[in-house]
Amino acid sequence: MTPQKTVFFIINLLQDVNIIRGLAYLAARETDARIGFLVSHSFLKRDHQTIWQRELAEMAQDLGADMHLFAEAAEVYAVLQGGRGMIFAASESNLSPHRESSMVFRVAPSGYLRVTLQHGLECIGFLQSREHVMGHGRNISFSSDLVCSWFEAPALTSMIASERSKLYVSGPPTLLQRPGHHPDHPPQGGGIVCENMHSVRLKASGDHKASFMDIFFDFCAEQAKHQRNVTLRPHPGGQYVIKNNVALPENVQLNNLPIYHVNMAGYDYGISAPSTIVFDMVLAGIPVGVWRDPGGVMDAGNYDGLTEISDLESWLAFERDVRLRRDMILDRQARFLERLQMPTNPQEIYRRFASLMVAALSDTLATSATGPDLTVTRPAPPKKVLFIANGLLPTLQLCFLKPLKPLVASGEMTCDLLSEQDLTERFPREHLSETARDWFVQQISSHAPDIIVCCRYSGPHSEAILEYGQQNNVPVIFHVDDDLLNIPRELGEKKYKAHNNPNRLHTVRTLLTGADLRYYSTKKLQQRFRDQGFYGPAFVGGINCAGQILREAQPGPVRRIGYMGFDHAHDFEVALPALETYLERNPKVTFELFGSIPMPERLLRFGDRIQVIPPVRDYASFLQALADRHWDIGICPLAQTSFNEVKSNNKWVEYTASGMATIASRGLIYDDCANDGHGILVDDHGWLGALQTLTDKPEKRYAIAQKSQRRLQEHFSYEQLKDQILTAFARAETEHRGKNGVQSQPLRDLKRPLTLNENQCLTEGSA
Repeated sequence: MTPQKTVFFIINLLQDVNIIRGLAYLAARETDARIGFLVSHSFLKRDHQTIWQRELAEMAQDLGADMHLFAEAAEVYAVLQGGRGMIFAASESNLSPHRESSMVFRVAPSGYLRVTLQHGLECIGFLQSREHVMGHGRNISFSSDLVCSWFEAPALTSMIASERSKLYVSGPPTLLQRPGHHPDHPPQGGGIVCENMHSVRLKASGDHKASFMDIFFDFCAEQAKHQRNVTLRPHPGGQYVIKNNVALPENVQLNNLPIYHVNMAGYDYGISAPSTIVFDMVLAGIPVGVWRDPGGVMDAGNYDGLTEISDLESWLAFERDVRLRRDMILDRQARFLERLQMPTNPQEIYRRFASLMVAALSDTLATSATGPDLTVTRPAPPKKVLFIANGLLPTLQLCFLKPLKPLVASGEMTCDLLSEQDLTERFPREHLSETARDWFVQQISSHAPDIIVCCRYSGPHSEAILEYGQQNNVPVIFHVDDDLLNIPRELGEKKYKAHNNPNRLHTVRTLLTGADLRYYSTKKLQQRFRDQGFYGPAFVGGINCAGQILREAQPGPVRRIGYMGFDHAHDFEVALPALETYLERNPKVTFELFGSIPMPERLLRFGDRIQVIPPVRDYASFLQALADRHWDIGICPLAQTSFNEVKSNNKWVEYTASGMATIASRGLIYDDCANDGHGILVDDHGWLGALQTLTDKPEKRYAIAQKSQRRLQEHFSYEQLKDQILTAFARAETEHRGKNGVQSQPLRDLKRPLTLNENQCLTEGSA
């Protein structure tokens, strides 16, 4: 007699109960299999308050499920031997916290299909943040036969090539269940703040726990002044405030229920550090603030597009915006969900899991009309690109990481960063030493790059970089978008002294001389370095900064104008007298200064019509923050200096993507992009007239913004910049082979042929 098939669920971490709960009920409803729970002794030790044991017992009673405790492999094998069916692990990998789940998979007989579930929006081995990589590394593997993901393959940037053949896109299993009305649910006045103090996010790149809790207490004190309550939800696994007996303010109440018992939609807003609970709150339809440490160290890139908050002032501003501009925040969150490109319809997710179970519990896993296709072609190994930079610079983000993201997401390319900051943190006083040099070279070697890109790099050990490339047949590109050998004093004394340090100048000269390819942002910059005696193979990109429309151009009167800048106060001063007169004549217009430039005292007399927006260091978050300002006009003043002659037109791209019309200085870098009705070009004395013209003729301002956005889409897209970068990479390989007389494999064709025209890309051979 053939034994009855069983669907087992491994329960090891506390949050596993939430992940598998909906699947267990689905399996009981849609199949004839028995349901079983394999519960590790580690789970019992973790559940100090027995919350999850009670939930599991209730579930087992509902389903008539068997419960098996295990600590050793022999205990698992005794349960599974001779059986057939499926085994689901909510959290499983080759990492030590998952060893019990992996052990179950390793001893499971061949009659069971072993399935690992993606258990969070950011998940080890699926989609990791920088802190996950720092804490656990990149080479994450699974012992399962299948891995069920939330996203399609291109979005799984952390899934290594050897695991991609196991992929089955299911969507989040947590959406199979809906929150109930639990009798112990606390009152829901005000917002809910979720702490996840145990997370690697809050400790891998620095200890951020104290920062979060200090701001939380200050925020609650401010809310108490207005008789507003706050709910605190401890992380189900960490339980930081409970384990540490943290005394809470009188206006704070705890909600420690399992997430499927929490009526999240009943709260006015939610706040959390980057975590899957952010996704839960977005789906619940409440405004969400994503907390990031005030220093901007923590990686929040996977939550780009949501409202980012950090210090107390931004928490309070977010709470105020919830009351005054709730729809604006919810609209932003709707766009975030659209960009995720994951199944979020519960019926569709139900169908996918049901199809998987039916296929797996049949006598064959062949593709059929009712079952999923479980065969996936194993992809080719990704091309490995190592960026070397002083840090995670905006230039690196906008010129490379953003446009290459689709290739990273699809598994065709990996992009790693080795920074001067890494070096100085490791060797704070000896970063120039031989020991530091050896470590630096070892780090390069550990990445085993196919190509090295030194992006504006001016740190130590430039000779070692070139030597590594020569000895290991790896092309080296030096990318530069400013005249780094002549940084002027006008950018600030600190920046002037740093860039003109003899060691930094030596590095720039070494890379300009010895790199296989010099990748310049503009033709004028290339000529500037040629005039200084630096020849050799060069590549000039027609696009330095690409963009996509984040806010459509809008008709209507001019109500808000602005300037965005960092360390360029001398440029802003070009337009300052005209701006002051303009604000006097147009009392309904406000002006915003976005960045690190201090507000000039002469503008302070305009009171609340003048706003200062602090800088946002993460580039994607900065772009969204700029779009959210809803400026009607953006100004791009530039002083007529030698340094400005070779800069790039980034501001026009960023302003245009945000839906504004641009006014820019004539005779420098904006002549080509803002000409012919794509902006207004002015001399130093033309600012007042241009501002007033666009204010008096709002239809003209709207037409300029619309026309500019069409040019952005046609000539400055991320797809075009990606192709430009790949052309530079291929050119570097060609030059490297020619210089060294070696045969190396060229960069393989990534997806599509390169079709750059003369206006987009200019190249030049050895002089």
